[in-house]
Amino acid sequence: MILLTSTSDVLRVVTDAAGDIEPHASYLTNNAGTVTPGRTNTASITTATTTTVVAAPGASQERNVKQLSLHNNHASQAVTVTVEHFDGTTAEVLAKCVLAAGERLSLDAAGIWTHYDANGGPYVGIGPVATQAEMEAGTSTTVVVTPGRQHYHKSAVKAWGQFTAAGATTAGYNVDTPTDNGTGDITVNFTTDFSAANAYAVIVQVEMTATTYAVANARTPHIRSGGLAAGTCRCDCIDGTATTQLVKDPTSWHVHAAGDHA
Repeated sequence: MILLTSTSDVLRVVTDAAGDIEPHASYLTNNAGTVTPGRTNTASITTATTTTVVAAPGASQERNVKQLSLHNNHASQAVTVTVEHFDGTTAEVLAKCVLAAGERLSLDAAGIWTHYDANGGPYVGIGPVATQAEMEAGTSTTVVVTPGRQHYHKSAVKAWGQFTAAGATTAGYNVDTPTDNGTGDITVNFTTDFSAANAYAVIVQVEMTATTYAVANARTPHIRSGGLAAGTCRCDCIDGTATTQLVKDPTSWHVHAAGDHA
């Protein structure tokens, strides 16, 4: 519950975008021992503005806000809503969250705030989210991992790709279009660089050109001498010709890289 105990006390909502926030509030007003229920349906908030959603009580009255609902009825616009208690001088933030289209922020009679998704399901609190530094350290057991930071852990593959002999990307993660330097010679370009050339390790594999192990079909890949840089990895491929092995294209390249991102 939220108490409004003076003629200056109001409950208000600050919106940061032109969405469609529909406020509802239910409350009890105590007037010299006589308690009267009340409710307010404020007109939809469709601009970035500050809106009073529960007015101040009258003189010698107290108002107990039992429930507040803020529903984003916009089809696509997300809105950050900030609920404030304002006493005429000081505004104190009581709750703040981003409401995507169709979502709702609700305060119940027990004083618990709940953020509901567009299907009416509550978002579950999961505790503090790991930072990039915490993911790279890999030691904390008190923070949680999110999809956007999982790749910072030292055990995670930071980049991978499958490329054709001509230098086209068949599939991959954190790789740009590779550079075809000529027969059996390719440079893998990382979208997000590693912190240094010696801060990561690469596994290079190639696909043979046929299923038989003839010299003409065999392919052996390497990281090219001096081929590692923070943002690129240059690789080459040779066949099994005796004495002087020949640089040859594979059917496809397969590259994995793990280490420390910049």
